[in-house]
Amino acid sequence: MALRLYNELSNDSRRSDTHNRSRSGITRVDNRSDQSPATMSTGRAVATHAGASGRDRSRWAVKLWWAMAITAASWWLIANVASAQQYETFKLDPAYEAFKDPKEASKLERAVLQLKTAKDLSKVEASAPGMSKFYLESYIPWKITQRENLPELSSTIEGLLKDVDGAQRIGSAGTRTLLAGTFIGMKKIAEGNYMPAARINAINALSRLNAKPLDLANGRPPLPLSYSYPILYKLYTNEKESDGIRAAALHGIHSYVRLAFPVMKADEKTALVAEMNKLLAAEPPKSRDAKAHAYLQRFAVDILNILRAPNDASLGTQLISISTAEDNPDLIALYSAAKLGSFQTGLQGKVEDPSAVTKQWSVRAFNALQSELDRFEAQTRPRPAQSQPPNPIDFLRKAKPKKPQAIAATRRSRTSSDMGMGMGRGMGMDAGYSPDMDMDMEMGMEMGMGMGMGMEMDMGMGMEMGYGMQMMANPQPPEVNLSRRKIDFVLQQLLQGATGSAKGTPEEKPAGLLAAVPENARPEVQAWVDSILQVSEALNDEKLDTLELWLEALELQRPALGDLAGIEVERIEEDDTIEDNSLPMFPGMGMRRADDEDELPGGGGLPGGGLPGAP
Repeated sequence: MALRLYNELSNDSRRSDTHNRSRSGITRVDNRSDQSPATMSTGRAVATHAGASGRDRSRWAVKLWWAMAITAASWWLIANVASAQQYETFKLDPAYEAFKDPKEASKLERAVLQLKTAKDLSKVEASAPGMSKFYLESYIPWKITQRENLPELSSTIEGLLKDVDGAQRIGSAGTRTLLAGTFIGMKKIAEGNYMPAARINAINALSRLNAKPLDLANGRPPLPLSYSYPILYKLYTNEKESDGIRAAALHGIHSYVRLAFPVMKADEKTALVAEMNKLLAAEPPKSRDAKAHAYLQRFAVDILNILRAPNDASLGTQLISISTAEDNPDLIALYSAAKLGSFQTGLQGKVEDPSAVTKQWSVRAFNALQSELDRFEAQTRPRPAQSQPPNPIDFLRKAKPKKPQAIAATRRSRTSSDMGMGMGRGMGMDAGYSPDMDMDMEMGMEMGMGMGMGMEMDMGMGMEMGYGMQMMANPQPPEVNLSRRKIDFVLQQLLQGATGSAKGTPEEKPAGLLAAVPENARPEVQAWVDSILQVSEALNDEKLDTLELWLEALELQRPALGDLAGIEVERIEEDDTIEDNSLPMFPGMGMRRADDEDELPGGGGLPGGGLPGAP
């Protein structure tokens, strides 16, 4: 019974195993002699089915690969077409296609040169004004929007501006044509859908076009072209424009306001002040870096400072808030602190507690110093691993004998030779004379003279150094100079914000933070200024001529800035002890004088009660 159950289970197991192998496409061929024809035919059928299934999979994989390749190529072509269609290129009239040739374009450049230097338009070629207009309004826009001309973009714009400025300076008769043509051509590119590089250069050109050039003789600044401002303002206020275009427009507005604010219209000033206040109070958008946003806010600070009324304190309070906010980057916080120094009126009593302001400013100074220490520490190379002890076998090896070095022959001078020979004859030592005697004598005399001269020079130098001669400072290493400039710039901005002067010396009329605090609180601000000046003086010591000394000076100033900023810093105690390891210059100097005639200097007596043969 048990045997029959075992046989049935075995047969069922074999049948299920065969079925599973046939389903998976894997055929096992047993090398058995008792295989029946039915079993062999079944195996061949399964093998045939498995081979067909494998070939189908291969064909399917090849088709899938080709489908993926075609899809990728299609997406690549679509992306290229979309990229090409994203920005347009300026189109030339088909009638003027010949000017795309550089040789033909040189004719246009010669026409512009004629207008630039013309004193009378009637004396230039009749076609020169028309060719110049086409060159500035059509050819240049076409040229700067071509991708292959990107390397020449900046030089092309600079050449146009130089031509206009040169014509204005000499009072050329063609100035009006050149100025109008350049403005129209740049306006087309700045407002069109062209490459950002071309648009930014065109915006820069519009902001630099002047209605009147610089007059050095009468001390008059240039007057910007008023037609450019509406274009710049429109581009900046359009939030759909990219940050690069808006930043270029804001830079142009900043340049325009600096020179043309006396002639700006009242409505233009009002609208611009509102936009700048909006920028100054806005948080950076998600698509803009915080430091880039702070850089744009610096333009807003300048523009508001130029357009503000003399007694308007609103900007001053904003600058104090910006400079003391912990989250603001140094790029705008320190800049706002420095601009506060230009306020002399309008801020009286606006800051009741100056310690809150000076504490936050001290944190900025401390962080600047600490960042330099961290930067140098990150650049320090790790200590090399300890070397392995020498191999004991090396001590048992015999050292190879050194080869004798050739001794260079020394030529004796005729004078010394004759002197030695004469002395030998006079002393009756002709037979024992040797050239080495002269050499020994010469060396002895030279060494004696050298020691004497060296002693005189040492004594003279020592006396001169001790009586007023100044030590020359060694050249400062580049890394120390750069680090010092960075920290000095931070301290100078803070001093300017506190006193109105980057040197920390207040003027007769208080400015900056000194003008914003009550009169009884000004000594507190002045004490803070004195502390910052002490730090600055210590860091600008010319003796800090190595990186090690510079880092040591930074470490020593950390506690001072930490106290001002309310940051606990471990103090480093300076070792003021001076070790005197100097030796006496001459034998006997510095030794105790003998009290007894028989006593030697230093306290020792004569050996044996005296010298031999002495009474």
